[in-house]
Amino acid sequence: MSFQWIIDNAETLSIDNKKVVAQTQARDGTVRAVSRGTVLKKFEVKLPDGPRWSDYKDLIAAAEALDRDTNDTITIKYSKFPWFYGNVQPASDDEYTIICVDFPQWTIFARDQVAWSGPFRFVEVA
Repeated sequence: MSFQWIIDNAETLSIDNKKVVAQTQARDGTVRAVSRGTVLKKFEVKLPDGPRWSDYKDLIAAAEALDRDTNDTITIKYSKFPWFYGNVQPASDDEYTIICVDFPQWTIFARDQVAWSGPFRFVEVA
């Protein structure tokens, strides 16, 4: 089992690929910045509230077993997320090796439905 089902069932998917920089400011107001290495993508994925717990319980258990210390490979499918590519036609779907850094709490409600306390957060592994 993998985190792929989370991507496939995403209600929202945000991808942050901004550089990490170190920045200093001198007394005269001069600002200097330097890049701090390779740009690693950060993914924030929100699952919808309301799917049946009985359909998700095995997937959740498998994802929890991966926890926040296991690398996994995900694929962002062009057919599901064409907006991600803008006006550029992709050669193929995008594949990333990621690790989960924030696993939201799940809650069972209204008899057999699952809700999430927030988004899943993943970071690309260098």
